[in-house]
Amino acid sequence: MDNQYMDMFLDESHEHLQSLNEGLLRLEENMEEISVVNDIFRNAHTLKGMSATMGFAKIAELTHEMEDVLDLVRKEQLKLNEDIMDTLFKCLDSLEQMVDSVGNG
Repeated sequence: MDNQYMDMFLDESHEHLQSLNEGLLRLEENMEEISVVNDIFRNAHTLKGMSATMGFAKIAELTHEMEDVLDLVRKEQLKLNEDIMDTLFKCLDSLEQMVDSVGNG
């Protein structure tokens, strides 16, 4: 794979992961803030698309699962609670590890 594309993927992925972390921290403070849910959803969606394009199916699958949960929250079909927030943070940790492992070859 072209190093230029890999470097771009890694840089942009780390930016989106940082944004996801910041968004989840904000959401943890106010679980009713739908605009934050929308921001988190957009970052997850972008990371999913980039990962799928680069052929990193496991990263794309996990971000898709996060999107599904966030979409239910946006549609008010699921109410956030501490357990869901913990799961979202665990997903983020896993995504960070997966992206790091891609970067380490």
